Amino acid sequence: MPSPEPMTAMEELARDPASRRRFLRSVGGAGAAGSFALFLAACGKKKQTLTPGGSNPKTGAGTGTDRFGKGDLGIVTYALTLEYIESDFYAKAVSSGKLSGRALEFAKRFGGHEAQHAQALEQVVTKLGGKLPDKPQTAFTFESQDAILQDAVKFENLGASAYLGQADRIVSKELLAAALSIHAVEGRHAAALAVAAGLSPTPQGAFAQPETAFNVIQSIEPNLV
Repeated sequence: MPSPEPMTAMEELARDPASRRRFLRSVGGAGAAGSFALFLAACGKKKQTLTPGGSNPKTGAGTGTDRFGKGDLGIVTYALTLEYIESDFYAKAVSSGKLSGRALEFAKRFGGHEAQHAQALEQVVTKLGGKLPDKPQTAFTFESQDAILQDAVKFENLGASAYLGQADRIVSKELLAAALSIHAVEGRHAAALAVAAGLSPTPQGAFAQPETAFNVIQSIEPNLV
């Protein structure tokens, strides 16, 4: 008889008010409470199932995070891969020579944030006994500053939605805390960049929408070689 799936961190925190209060205090109080409420509203009470599938020749990924590893290890390795791509995008955008002024400042600052996200997630992968993934080989087209800003908005919104899409599968409270924090920063990046690009800072309205690993991988595939 197969072992029952462990209770996710979201389920435990939703059921136990005392544990939830301790958790929110440890990750930043009111701001974290808002992010946690958003995660809970977006995820609902139904646990997502793993989605095994074949390997994509470009990404090495299947239809879900289980292709990167089982459970929390697969989720954090998937997230780390996305952070590698974002960090690489900003580094190449800065070196393209197409950015200036506020856009260049944003690219440098946000690229630094993505690198810090990657470093933090690398530590989680190691702590879980996993092997750091290879950094994806990327290809971006930097035609103009406006085009770069629009791509940056796309990647940041995709990153925020990716974290939201995995929240109800995370078992470790430590990993959930990291996901809460990074999700919030990705959303702030997207909003700031959207304003700079003349786009809506709230494209999904009052509530952010989660995205599946399959859809995220499909969206980034054209930028991988």
